[in-house]
Amino acid sequence: MANLTPHDVIETLAAISKDIDETTQEIARLDEETVRARAKFKKEHARAFLNAEGAMDIRRYSAELETADLSLEYELCEQKLRAAVGHIKALRDRLEVGRSLGPLVRLEWGA
Repeated sequence: MANLTPHDVIETLAAISKDIDETTQEIARLDEETVRARAKFKKEHARAFLNAEGAMDIRRYSAELETADLSLEYELCEQKLRAAVGHIKALRDRLEVGRSLGPLVRLEWGA
């Protein structure tokens, strides 16, 4: 901490704030992507189920096989969204740490 200046703290907090803004926009984009992937998967799964022939289990498994790639795409979208939400939580934690360092740096500079 002895090497930190008030300017360093301000720059770090500004960079974290910028990262939070960018990640917030990314979360909005990923959320929309996830909703679209889910809708596409559900639509194609329903279509495959209705077009399949045979007993209910056969139709269900046939539809699952036919839409497995879309299901994976949807799950990967959800994973990316969770990762972005986790990233913004970590950024907010870093911001709080930086805010708590600010007064300490000022005290040290005042001494």
